[in-house]
Amino acid sequence: MKKNKLTTAVIAGLAGVAGVASVGNAVHVNPEGTGEVLIYPYYSVNNGLNTTYSVVNTTDQVKAVKVRFLEGQHSREVLDFNVYLSPFDVWTGVLGMTTSTIGSHSGEDAGAHASFDASCAPRLTKAGQQFLPYEIDKDAPNNNMARSTDGHFEVIEMGIVDSTSPLAAAATHVNGVANCAALDAAWGAGGTWDTNPDTYMLPPTGGLFGGASLIDVANGFNVSYDAVALDSWSISAQHTNPGSLFPSINDANPAVSNVFVNGATLTDAWSSGAEAVSATLMRSEVYNEYTFEAGVEGKSAWVVTFPTKFHHVNTAPAVPPFTNAWDGFEACEEFALKKWDREERTEVSFGTISPQPPEGENPLFCYEANTLEFIAPGAAVGDSNILGGNNLVSVQGVSGGTENGWARIRFDGSVNSMTGTTNTYEGLPVSGFMVQRFTNMDASPGVMALYGGLFNHKGMVNSN
Repeated sequence: MKKNKLTTAVIAGLAGVAGVASVGNAVHVNPEGTGEVLIYPYYSVNNGLNTTYSVVNTTDQVKAVKVRFLEGQHSREVLDFNVYLSPFDVWTGVLGMTTSTIGSHSGEDAGAHASFDASCAPRLTKAGQQFLPYEIDKDAPNNNMARSTDGHFEVIEMGIVDSTSPLAAAATHVNGVANCAALDAAWGAGGTWDTNPDTYMLPPTGGLFGGASLIDVANGFNVSYDAVALDSWSISAQHTNPGSLFPSINDANPAVSNVFVNGATLTDAWSSGAEAVSATLMRSEVYNEYTFEAGVEGKSAWVVTFPTKFHHVNTAPAVPPFTNAWDGFEACEEFALKKWDREERTEVSFGTISPQPPEGENPLFCYEANTLEFIAPGAAVGDSNILGGNNLVSVQGVSGGTENGWARIRFDGSVNSMTGTTNTYEGLPVSGFMVQRFTNMDASPGVMALYGGLFNHKGMVNSN
């Protein structure tokens, strides 16, 4: 494994070749947790869950952000809208289960969004907006709206609204109230932004952070996570109307990445913004723990999400590091999984994966938001699917081992890799976490207690 720290001379050469103004104009994961783009690795409305989320503006500027929900199979958009955050503002929303009433999808399970926030979101039905099928329909006949009941979502800062403008004044809360009618009118026929979305807009400056919670209200279960924050995503404003699918994560500008590895900064230019973002999320290995302790009804599941996969596999051939294009139903990548129980007994999971891979092949992740459950040897598939994940892979624990331990996912670097102007990164761009749940039937006489925990994945960056 080789990690290169670019010298000033190399950086200068890269700037000359790729047209990069400076290394500072390179998208990167901000370890401080704030940025211009927030990636929320998972939402679910299955198994009685609601997903709540927040977006926080830590700056004294009015932010125009795109909020985008993407279903779990192929990251098709199921709901997009604009939010205009007042200085130091917080936007909140909640997802729940509904039944679609739209056309041929009537009667199908679907996700829905609601918000009672005072911030302005033109054209959004805040009291309840069901997820929309129009992008999923591009995958017909694989277009049931049940696909929308789990997935991931992202928040993209499109820019800041010039503080001297009337629309910035309209978006700013006065005694908790904004003039949302003025922003609605700006997007109306012949309105200021309808005529020219760039009016009063300045480049994004970052300073956003957010988080989400997966809540089972009926049973008293809750786990929460922080969004992944990408900074220096764009040097220009990319303000679009509330109904637009743009900007997407593919629109990083410039398409340059900074990856921080053991004190070194690896800088590369790419042919697309999605590749630049993917470079910042690349992992050759992913680590976390698992449990299925019977005495406390222990259950655990991993979320393994590939936030940029759509932009790599939506056309053939697939763009590295992915190898298979979306065929309307799946786009699969092999992985190797090895488990260790708490006494270091170990086992490779070939032969204990469900669904079973063909003999001689590794198990597969075929979707963009995957759930990997850990179950006791001989237990039923789905026994630990506590998030209700649609795109489920099941793994049995170590035979004869303890009921808990840790596991490693490894991607084959000779198959899954991507090469920028200077560095090659092995693995796949991944984010996610492990969720565990325990039930104490004897917390006190007649009282059942439910406990939960959530732990972000750890991993390895492998570059040469």
